[in-house]
Amino acid sequence: MAYRINPLREGLGFGREVIGLTPGDIEREAVRRELRDYWLNDGLMVFRGSEVTPEFQIALSRVFGELEVHPVRELVTEGMPELITLVSDQHKEGLFEVDGKPSIAFLPWHSDLVFTDRINHGGVLTAQRISSWGGQTGFIDQVQAYALLPEELKARIEHLEIVYQLTVNPGYSRYGTRSRVRTIRVGDFEKSVGPRLDSDFPPVVHPMVFTQPDTGRKVLNISPFGALHILGHDDEEGHALLQRLVDHLVDCPAYYHGWQPSEMLLWDNWRMVHCVTGAAPDEVRIMQRTTIMGDYGLGRKLQMEAAA
Repeated sequence: MAYRINPLREGLGFGREVIGLTPGDIEREAVRRELRDYWLNDGLMVFRGSEVTPEFQIALSRVFGELEVHPVRELVTEGMPELITLVSDQHKEGLFEVDGKPSIAFLPWHSDLVFTDRINHGGVLTAQRISSWGGQTGFIDQVQAYALLPEELKARIEHLEIVYQLTVNPGYSRYGTRSRVRTIRVGDFEKSVGPRLDSDFPPVVHPMVFTQPDTGRKVLNISPFGALHILGHDDEEGHALLQRLVDHLVDCPAYYHGWQPSEMLLWDNWRMVHCVTGAAPDEVRIMQRTTIMGDYGLGRKLQMEAAA
């Protein structure tokens, strides 16, 4: 039976569902080209009805570009450097209270690797172990978000830039979430990476708006989690503007994916922000993801700019 491609959800405005794709399918260049076209046009693809293995996940990822090793070495999977393993375990990751409810896995709206000057183009995510509740992955399309902005706001932000830095605790980001987050237990990852933030992950700058290279559409390029301030506007007016834009972004149409182990999910990291809802704290949630190489060429390190 041939694979099928359908709208992910009627009326959503982005995303596709791919049913029944096999390793043999992606050996054909016509299939690879079709998948790449849908990815660039729709931003998000959910693969269902496939036999999901790490080998297929890696092979599928390579349809969309070369892979790279993730810069946070603690996440790299032993024996498979193309994969990172994301373990949500209160004894390792830490434990948080989100809006009064103990949770693990919670991650605010963000773009992957926005804390570096080179943002990867995408990734393929799979679930190795799911929790009995929560742990949904949410997505918002920033092409759609830009189109929904008032014209006066589009003109105001055209040439602005945002300063970012890696944030490892979801409760410590000014713009990351509307939820009330309290740290109950600090995790191993935060203990390991936290002391190295300024040396290994100095502040970087990315444009607030850019043009999608393959389609000419404009993107509202904001990653709330990790955003520090608008460059040159670290003041009350600047923070008010950034908060207005973040509020607009997270009010845009969103897709929340409830996971099954038989699924793979691909997104265009240059235009989609994503989040993870809190999950059962007494369980372990394990995800694996590839990192598809690429650089839109618009980010830079702030310290290099200051030195110049």
